Amino acid sequence: MEQPASISPTEHLQEKMEQWIREYIRASEAPDITPLRAALTTTPPDQLLQLITTIRDSESDTALLLAISHGHPVVAHLLLTPLRGIADELLFEKDGGGYTALYWAVRKGDRELVELILHTVSSGQKYELIAVKGGLDWTALTWAARSGYTEIVESLLISLSVEQRVSLLNIQDIFLNTALHMAACRGHTAALQSMLTSIPPDKVSALLSIKNIYSRTPLEEAESRGWKESVELLKSWKQPVLAAHAAATFWRFAAVHKADRHKTKEMTKLKEELVESQRQIVALKEADNRKTAALANQREESQQQVVALQEANNQMTADMATMMERLNRLDIYLRTTTDTDETGDQLHEPLG
Repeated sequence: MEQPASISPTEHLQEKMEQWIREYIRASEAPDITPLRAALTTTPPDQLLQLITTIRDSESDTALLLAISHGHPVVAHLLLTPLRGIADELLFEKDGGGYTALYWAVRKGDRELVELILHTVSSGQKYELIAVKGGLDWTALTWAARSGYTEIVESLLISLSVEQRVSLLNIQDIFLNTALHMAACRGHTAALQSMLTSIPPDKVSALLSIKNIYSRTPLEEAESRGWKESVELLKSWKQPVLAAHAAATFWRFAAVHKADRHKTKEMTKLKEELVESQRQIVALKEADNRKTAALANQREESQQQVVALQEANNQMTADMATMMERLNRLDIYLRTTTDTDETGDQLHEPLG
């Protein structure tokens, strides 16, 4: 009976990922990730990246985009963790609506996943990734400000330089709204405060003077909707007496940014150690497979030797039986007397 062809770990992982994609499309709950977790521990990062990039659903969305947009952050973490520094192209991919994985992570309000993506993309591409425009020309910061996700706003801004923060806060959507407009028109005072304190005080006035398509500034948007706390905050930034306090707040923010960069370096080192450990696991597994194959060959050779010895023993037993039969006939011959000839000698039957 012909034995079925064995499936390589790569083929098995690809098959499972295709299955997960189909389940993401039709199910609200994540599939069992146990086999995925086991497969990823022994899959080299470059091979994993290739699988995530090439396996797509009918809308050409990658497994990463599907995992995040369908609300399965654990799967997204498993896919992204080994890919630090090599996943830029993957992270800049958009789904059918024009949204990136970072945008979806922000939209889900998942700060941990947002920070993982920011640590995964190369440092020179962070601003470009955050500034990618989706539907209505909204960026990841636009959605975070609109939704009042203050901690995510801070995570996005801390990862950038001062110049990049100013540039990001100047980006306008198709209605000419900035992130400040979006937070102001919904009364997200804490988010407004985080954005304003992330840049030098002398840059704030220009940002607060930007008008949208309705000729309203962020302050005027807050006033038109009756958000008293937001109005008071925005007005306070127009008072010179608060400049010193604003400057102190900014430099505290800058210190946090410096500490975050140090943390990023430590995480980079840990990620490199993780990759090296995965490589060692793969090498050990390959060595174990070779050893297993060698033992299997030795076992087969030993079995062949046992069969040969059994056949030789059977032949020897048969030869001994034949010899015993001849000896018995010889013994009978020697013990049996027959008629005598004319000389009186006894006659015997021939031995053969």
